[in-house]
Amino acid sequence: MMTKLKRSANRRCHRSLWASWLRKRALSRVLTSPSLASDTGTPSGMARIAEDSDFEALKQLVDDHEGWTLELSKSDTQVYTRPVAGCNFNMVKIHTEFADVTADILFDVLHDPDYRKVWDSHMLASEEIGILNVNNDVGYYAMSCPPPLKPRDFVLQRSWLDTGPLGEQMLLSRSVPHKLYPPKKGYVRAMSYITGFVLRTNENSKTGCILKYVAHCDPQGTLPPWLVNKVTHTLGPRMVKDLKKAALGYIGWKQTQPHLRKPWRFPEEISGPRISIEDCLDTVVVPVPRMLPQTPTTQPTANGKVTTGQVVRSPKVMTPTTPQNIPSTIASSSSNVNGKKEEKKERKFFERKAKADTKLNASNTNGCSSPNMSNKKEEKKVKKESKDDSSVKEKNKVDGGLKKRRSLLSLKF
Repeated sequence: MMTKLKRSANRRCHRSLWASWLRKRALSRVLTSPSLASDTGTPSGMARIAEDSDFEALKQLVDDHEGWTLELSKSDTQVYTRPVAGCNFNMVKIHTEFADVTADILFDVLHDPDYRKVWDSHMLASEEIGILNVNNDVGYYAMSCPPPLKPRDFVLQRSWLDTGPLGEQMLLSRSVPHKLYPPKKGYVRAMSYITGFVLRTNENSKTGCILKYVAHCDPQGTLPPWLVNKVTHTLGPRMVKDLKKAALGYIGWKQTQPHLRKPWRFPEEISGPRISIEDCLDTVVVPVPRMLPQTPTTQPTANGKVTTGQVVRSPKVMTPTTPQNIPSTIASSSSNVNGKKEEKKERKFFERKAKADTKLNASNTNGCSSPNMSNKKEEKKVKKESKDDSSVKEKNKVDGGLKKRRSLLSLKF
């Protein structure tokens, strides 16, 4: 009898260990999935069609609370955070319940680009770049930030899955590059490693739903991570409140529109252009020294196409320097710069002297003045011009210093 009890206890222990191992493995897969956030805090750098396993990993991420810290619990809303290895910005997760909003309506609100212009007060611009297939698209989104912060913009790939009225609706997005939408002036290109929504019908209420949201973003710029981590979990309830208010008014707004199309539900209503994954390849920028000429070249890519406008290095081969000869190379480069400055000064001096000689010869031929007097006048003139040049150089130095100090006032946030 005792042996049977020991065997059953051992089985239960093995089962619990096996279950915990499976949870850890699923969570590690979530953090290392190409379409989700990685534990190093870096995206894959390329668009990829989301698979069923990616949505399963998303569900595992929002349901499993192991390693998460409960930051806020207010009525039907809970906010969790957790650190991510290799990244200074925490991941945030929100659980909430909507008693009078169905999952279908909330799914339409999150998708409808026309209605987002109505309820999203932070949106500055939104453009549909194109579709990869009927369940994956790429778009541009720009949002305002409180001053003195600069506005942020994103290029996002969205993937969604609807398992039916009694199932779940899921939406997954992350940052990807696009060749036609590089970072532009006036905006800071932010990075979204993962933004996911899981909508489920509330079993206790036929008219309600459960919303589970997870996000891991890097606003870029010079924002301190501790400030972003402190503000992130406080902004969650505001986002939930705005989303609920928008969902309550969606049906009335949609009926006033000239069209009732929903391309995210009915693929035949898709009107956006079809794009290729090759348009969302990550371009690697090679740092080019300023002293080398930057010339646009044409280089064939892997698919045989030719890309233009890329800056490449000069064909001159640079010999590597060892730690022993680094000081000598620095000394030689500084001596070359000083030598060039001296040559420039000498060249200007000889040019002025040549001009003075020509004027002197012309005056001698015309007989207008004596040679001695003209030589003295020319020497005085040359000295005066050299003094003027030195004053101009000093003025340029002062102006340059003022420009540098002014540039410090316009820091990038």
